[in-house]
Amino acid sequence: MANRGLHEFTVQEATNVDAFVDWNYQTIEMTDETANTVTAITKENPAKKVVIYNKPGQEGTYLDVTDVITLTINGEAAPKEILIANTDLPFTLTGLLITSLTLTSSAGEAGDHISILSFH
Repeated sequence: MANRGLHEFTVQEATNVDAFVDWNYQTIEMTDETANTVTAITKENPAKKVVIYNKPGQEGTYLDVTDVITLTINGEAAPKEILIANTDLPFTLTGLLITSLTLTSSAGEAGDHISILSFH
């Protein structure tokens, strides 16, 4: 499949993209301008779906409404970045294989946390 485009799947391969075998949960402390890598998402264990959200019941540990989170997906030479506001959470990524995910906050402070749920 190395010589084929990303969208050239067999029917079975396309069906299997929606099948999950495993899941992982991680909470990350979002300090100012620090790049935080989601450790469960690797080339050997790519994620098919990722949900980023404020952990319920953790009042006082959320990012501020004015904080902007930068997501870097599959950290290539020209990385694909997505900017999301705290008010856009929960945020779901689906429809592609994610081999790495890095989150950076524009103005996070010590004690601010964000949760990531990844399905593999």
